[in-house]
Amino acid sequence: MTEIWSSANSDVGRCAALDEYAKRAGADRRAIRLLEMFLREPLNRLPLTEIEYAMDQLGLADENNDVLSDAERESLDRDGYVNLGPLLNEDQLQRMRDRYDAAIVEEGASAADKTGIGRVTDTVVKPMNRDGLLDIIFMHPRLLAVVRHVLGVHLKYIGSNYHCAMPGYGHQGIHADFVWGVKGEPQVVNAVWLIDEFTEENGATGVVPGSHRLGIHPSGDLVNGAPRELNAPVEGEVKVTGSAGSCLVYNAHLWHSGTQNCTNKLRRAQHAFFGRSTRPSSTDVPAVIDRQVFKRLGRVARAILDIA
Repeated sequence: MTEIWSSANSDVGRCAALDEYAKRAGADRRAIRLLEMFLREPLNRLPLTEIEYAMDQLGLADENNDVLSDAERESLDRDGYVNLGPLLNEDQLQRMRDRYDAAIVEEGASAADKTGIGRVTDTVVKPMNRDGLLDIIFMHPRLLAVVRHVLGVHLKYIGSNYHCAMPGYGHQGIHADFVWGVKGEPQVVNAVWLIDEFTEENGATGVVPGSHRLGIHPSGDLVNGAPRELNAPVEGEVKVTGSAGSCLVYNAHLWHSGTQNCTNKLRRAQHAFFGRSTRPSSTDVPAVIDRQVFKRLGRVARAILDIA
């Protein structure tokens, strides 16, 4: 998939490469279906003029806006990530912690899809956000300025989840948040909201600066001719620490990992995922959005969620 995607700079060229690959004996049919989902037709629900309107209302229509500093843009381009610093106050944080803890109790075992991780999906469009407490998770102008810088104006929210590493857990192998390696235009951006402080000890996110420019997915990388051991340390990897309320945003082709929570406290985080308007979403927003949440949202928020 990496080879086919990187064979051209346009979807027309990629489709041609995919058609040639599909003629081969033993071609991987699952890979073909997945690539076709990305390449054969645009998947935006709203006219692109709606997200253009939203970006204009947020002061983000022009790439040369003053919402991000030059240093922040340079960090994104060079390293693949930026920590925007504290964007949530202590009152918001405590209310969010209470909300997330209650959701974990309510969802029970279904919230633990991996041992030692408390997880709730689609948080910002669920009934738990009827009062708008979590709108900032996908609507903050500083966050959206980063997404706009990486993806351009035509962006959309494609998913969210709450992720809580329990004491003694949280390790993840090195990975990227896209199925294959991508050279050229990035397709996805992820944000990690630090609901608790991230420290060296409690499971801070590990990143490999500059790896978003490699065009290789870690699972397809070779080390001395052999497949990379994804649970092994990666040269140059660093832990991104930060105070509670901060927002770490990264080009989601960046190689990164979760690290183990070696404390006796929870390490709570909220993720918000964005992609290009014309690409598939990981969440079918119209199918899962709570009716009261939908009715409350204005035109700008609906444009970001790509719902009418």
